[in-house]
Amino acid sequence: MEKWLDPKTVAIWILVVLAVIAILAVSFVKLVQINFKRMVENKLKESRLQLEYQKNLLESGIVVQEQERTRIAADLHDSLIGKLTILRLKNQTEYNFEQMDRLLGETIDEARRISHDLSPPMLEFVELHELLEDMITPWKKYLAIHFYTNIDPTASMNQNLKIQIARITQELVTNIYKHSGASDVCIQLKITSTDLTLIVRDNGKGFDYAEARKGIGLQNIELRMAYLRGTHKIKSSPRGSTAIITMNHLQFGNQ
Repeated sequence: MEKWLDPKTVAIWILVVLAVIAILAVSFVKLVQINFKRMVENKLKESRLQLEYQKNLLESGIVVQEQERTRIAADLHDSLIGKLTILRLKNQTEYNFEQMDRLLGETIDEARRISHDLSPPMLEFVELHELLEDMITPWKKYLAIHFYTNIDPTASMNQNLKIQIARITQELVTNIYKHSGASDVCIQLKITSTDLTLIVRDNGKGFDYAEARKGIGLQNIELRMAYLRGTHKIKSSPRGSTAIITMNHLQFGNQ
């Protein structure tokens, strides 16, 4: 009888095979446990980061609201009340019809601007591109703004979505005017039956996005985009900056 057919030899080989299978099985179970533990840890870490991000956004939102209140209060005090005070003094000292009429016109324009900042009127009757056109018109005194649209006439949006996109555009244009040194701004708005894309591009000097992201302006945009469940990307170089806003406007809901 061949040696390898000896029962003891066969038994030994069976034990070896079983031992190898057992070792492989234990190793596989351990590997699965390690990978599962690592996956759980990554998920927990991701959840913690997400919670921290949401907390920071909430804190930023509170700061943004307070800054908006402060800015509007300053506008009322410094601009509107200032013009009304001048009107009163002019009326008491030297009445001049042309001066009074000019100051009244400026006061009305200022009141209208502040009112638009608080809440643009008749949102249900105004399309988003009309709202943006109205919002950027005053900036054309300081910047060469080119506004292009490509809009599906069947698309519809609720009032809150319109005002949020308008606020984001306002924030971007304000930042360009204050910080970029740009002379030319291109705004593109595309709306399909499901999606919205807003691109704002300037020819300014650019900025450090990582540093600027700590500021209230960009945090304000991030806060609004998180609320809209959309995505945004901002690219900057010494030749200018580009902000791209995208979202599915149907997900935000229509009314």
